Amino acid sequence: GLFESRAETLSFLIKEGVASMDTDGADGRGRCRGLLEGAMEGFELFLVVDKGVSPATQMCYARHVRTFLVSLAGPDGDVDLRGVAAWQVRAFVTGLGRRYAPESMKLIATAVRSFLGFAWMTGRTATDLTGAVGPVVTHRSGQLPKSLPAADVGRLLASPDRETTTGIRDYALLLLLSRLGLRAGEASGLRLDDIDWQAATITATVKGGGHLLLPLPADVGQALVTYLQRRPVGVAHREVFLQVRGVPAPMNSRAVTQVVARHGVRAGLGPVRAHRLRHSAARAVLVAGGTLVEVGELLGHATSQMSMVYSSFDWPSLAVLARPWPTEVDDA
Repeated sequence: GLFESRAETLSFLIKEGVASMDTDGADGRGRCRGLLEGAMEGFELFLVVDKGVSPATQMCYARHVRTFLVSLAGPDGDVDLRGVAAWQVRAFVTGLGRRYAPESMKLIATAVRSFLGFAWMTGRTATDLTGAVGPVVTHRSGQLPKSLPAADVGRLLASPDRETTTGIRDYALLLLLSRLGLRAGEASGLRLDDIDWQAATITATVKGGGHLLLPLPADVGQALVTYLQRRPVGVAHREVFLQVRGVPAPMNSRAVTQVVARHGVRAGLGPVRAHRLRHSAARAVLVAGGTLVEVGELLGHATSQMSMVYSSFDWPSLAVLARPWPTEVDDA
């Protein structure tokens, strides 16, 4: 890495923040005037080195933070972060409601909050402004996770032509998604070294760069073996799933999504999003008698609250909460 430790990273970033301090000759007070590009470069370095975020997350956060900084910039393009007030931060976040959906607002607010934490830590702001971002409430009422019933999952799995290399690959991919609940990006990033055949486990790299150890079901293992026997040999790429047409190259998350959608249409289900198979895996656990705790373990949820959204699938547990409908009227 560029730096050997977190402490060394923070030391560098703080030094860079202090170096951007200059003295305003007009009033003699020290001010931290970070040029727009200087602030962005420091933040992106912080995301990559200290937080270890993926390139996609880095680009996403940087894009939203740049918009935030532009709103604070003066006529000369400078951003006087030490002069920013809490109300300006909150006004920016609140103003997002006129252009963005709640989920998008939540993402932008997270990016801005992360930047303000970095700015405070490196001395670019006079106070900690992270609290000024405030919460972004997203209402999920009426937006329960959509899953496929077991019969429809069966129709989807029956769609690939398993006499062809493409069909064998697609079947293994669909079975993996529907049984283990991996996201499209997690499936596309699966590498040959992530499969421990002796222990019958798969290690998936999940959101945030963490790793999730999952059992390898026998049917998924057999489907993978069948595909790997047809997978091109002598390929330098270690990713499990490769493109079949053209030069063998790793599939990306978009390609995985397209595979699921294509077979959804072929199975008569309409375009099916890959994430719907993640919901279907959660539903299968509950239908089989599993608990929300086990759903969280399968999907790699950080908290139990994330798994509660699937409680709508747990009909036996919800049935005891429903009051019986009155069938007789008391005339007394």
